[in-house]
Amino acid sequence: MAGAKMARRYASWIEHRRWAIIASSLAFAVVAAFGASRLRVLADFSYLLPQDVRSVTDLRAIGKRARVLGTAMVAVQSSDPAIRERAAVMLRDKIAGLPLVSSVTFDDHARREYGWQNRWLFADLSDLQRARAAIEAKIRQAKLEANPLFVGLDDEPASHPRDAADELRDRLRKAEAEAAERGELVSPDGKLQMMIIRTAFSSGDVDRDKQLLAGIDQIIEQVRVAVPGAEMGVAGDVAVSIAEHDSILNGMLRATAVTLTLVLGALIWYFRSALAVGALSWSLAIGTLATFAFTDLAIGHLNLATAFLSSIVIGNGINVGILVTARYLEELRAGRDGAEALAGALANTVAGTLAAALTAAVAYASLMITVFRGFRHFGVIGGVGILLCWCSAYIVLPAALSIARRFGLRPRAAPPIGRWLARLLPQNLAVTAIATIALVAGAGVITAHYLADDPFESDFRRLRSHGAAIAEEQRWMTAVDKAFGQGIDAGFVIAVPHRLDVLPLKARLRAADADAAPRDKLFSRLDSLDDLLPSQQTDKLVVLDQIRELLSSKEIETLSDADRAELARLRPPDDLRVLGDNDVPDALAWPFIEADGSRGKVILAMAGSGYEVWDAHDTVRFADKVRALHLPADVHLGGASFVFADVLEAVLTDGPRATIASLLGAILVVLLVVGWNRHGFVTIVCGLGGTMLMLGSAALLGLRINFLDFVALPITIGIGIEYAVNIATRERQEGPGSGRAALATTGGAVAVCSYTTIVGYGSLLLSQNLGIRSFGLAAMIGELTCLGVALFLAPALLWTTAPALARRRSEVATR
Repeated sequence: MAGAKMARRYASWIEHRRWAIIASSLAFAVVAAFGASRLRVLADFSYLLPQDVRSVTDLRAIGKRARVLGTAMVAVQSSDPAIRERAAVMLRDKIAGLPLVSSVTFDDHARREYGWQNRWLFADLSDLQRARAAIEAKIRQAKLEANPLFVGLDDEPASHPRDAADELRDRLRKAEAEAAERGELVSPDGKLQMMIIRTAFSSGDVDRDKQLLAGIDQIIEQVRVAVPGAEMGVAGDVAVSIAEHDSILNGMLRATAVTLTLVLGALIWYFRSALAVGALSWSLAIGTLATFAFTDLAIGHLNLATAFLSSIVIGNGINVGILVTARYLEELRAGRDGAEALAGALANTVAGTLAAALTAAVAYASLMITVFRGFRHFGVIGGVGILLCWCSAYIVLPAALSIARRFGLRPRAAPPIGRWLARLLPQNLAVTAIATIALVAGAGVITAHYLADDPFESDFRRLRSHGAAIAEEQRWMTAVDKAFGQGIDAGFVIAVPHRLDVLPLKARLRAADADAAPRDKLFSRLDSLDDLLPSQQTDKLVVLDQIRELLSSKEIETLSDADRAELARLRPPDDLRVLGDNDVPDALAWPFIEADGSRGKVILAMAGSGYEVWDAHDTVRFADKVRALHLPADVHLGGASFVFADVLEAVLTDGPRATIASLLGAILVVLLVVGWNRHGFVTIVCGLGGTMLMLGSAALLGLRINFLDFVALPITIGIGIEYAVNIATRERQEGPGSGRAALATTGGAVAVCSYTTIVGYGSLLLSQNLGIRSFGLAAMIGELTCLGVALFLAPALLWTTAPALARRRSEVATR
């Protein structure tokens, strides 16, 4: 009675201040919409992890040090080499003028020219030594032949055999010829040409990515018109970053639009009142805007796991409003009016909706105990969203319904869906309860086998996005890889604190592979600035000095004019010196130049051929082996493999922990709100049953668990409670044994609630991101199993656990 009296007082307060409440909500909506509009979507996997995880701190540290942070590859293809070349030159000249371009590599002329200018120091030491010996031998032979007492014993003069000096001279001629060539990046068949564009901003800066790509696309269109017959496209991390971001953002907007359309259509069919649906929609809008305004304040961005929460908040957050609106119309049909009808709706729904909202919030909040930011942010936004929608349903919605009543809101006949569901419920409720529990037990057996058989998704490519833009980028990337070899845009970075640390670290890394089998070799390449400098320079300079002295000595005069002319080409310049880091041209040294201008403290590495970066097992195996080398703490490893390995480890560690927390939290909420009684017992059993059926169904469908759809499990626990608790609390209001009657009244609203949530999850199937689709499918399955258990098992258990007298009365009433 105290609760009813409090409800009447609150309803009266709402009635007298309804316009002020709506006006305040409108002002709040404007402010909240501004905050929500500022949210960015960060699609990089690294934003799913805590920012203090080693792989992320290393990535950020390298990002701060790097001078070139993004690359794009522009490819030109044509069956006519002349057309291909003309289009490529025009593209290069125009792209080089774009303001966001740091540099353009059009050919390898810089490498050839650098090699030619320093040809003496790049020659092998053994070749120089052999050439010196050959020159000495020629001089000795010439001196002997010049001696008047020398008598040759050969019948005929022998032709000069080719010696080391001739071979060295030929190599120098070849290097000179190569230096004169343009060295454009053209495929062996001459049909594909490539240029590499580098940026001083990170490829994760989507706004700049889009500006750059828009400029390139505009230039491509101009060149396409000017040079018909040439096909052009863009690949690389800049293009991938934009495609991933847009696919997630567009999927989010598409899912939200579809959810709103289908939900509003169902509400109009169910309530058959535009005013009632309008009041409910406004309440939901306030709750949703408040949720994402809070997200902007508390987090500041959305990530790959939270980007699609808008459709989930809409589909799930509207449930409370549906139940309140349905009960309000029911009170009006019973002849109550004004504050009395409003008080009845609020008083008779608050316990069930509060339990449902709290269990759902606890399910989301269980994700907050994890260190995995993909889970934690999902839990924060989802949990707060459910509670804000609940608050809006009991503050804004009553005021909106009161105003709608003044504008002519009239209840129509009770929706028939509840009666249909009651008819679908079998007559023998005891058998129904036993059969459903047996089905749940069978699902438990299937689930046990499923979990024991490695159910986790091992191919990270199945978590990426698919779409026209991504397919186009992959098409060009495949063409580039085929023409120039894989590795143009791959690998990872090892950054050390001091220049002198590089060679010892490379030696240590190579030693780790010394005795490894081909599949187990950690590294296929280890490149540093040292690889662009000649080796053994001091020793070579000694030999070159000796060659110069030989070719400058008087003994050379004993040679023939032809021999002297040939050997003159082998005379090293007088100004040779040891080359240092700063002697390497920027066009070659750019990967090893840092933002502060320092050089040579970076190693570019590629994993061995036995490791596939997209395979979870290989990724973990590779990351574990590299980390087992126990590199110093100030050595940073920046690459996708290490991030992916940490993502997988976090999911495996935090996923079960979040699930257990969700289960215990939901049980605690039910016991506190519903009580330690048969209604609480039925609610808990139905929640567990729906969750177990969801896992069994996922096993039968062959769904693989990943870091996105794992979230569906703890959330399903909360949903399983939500639907059953509303049936249970209505049965408590109607009297023991009235489970079928509760289904006929509240069951319809529960089904509509489930429908809206299913639509929210189902809209995710429209996303281009395969991981988001997987989550949507898993969550939909959970919704359906939890709804089925609430509609069949809950009434059956409520009837079975009711006192015998109540059961007999119920049987008589239904005959």
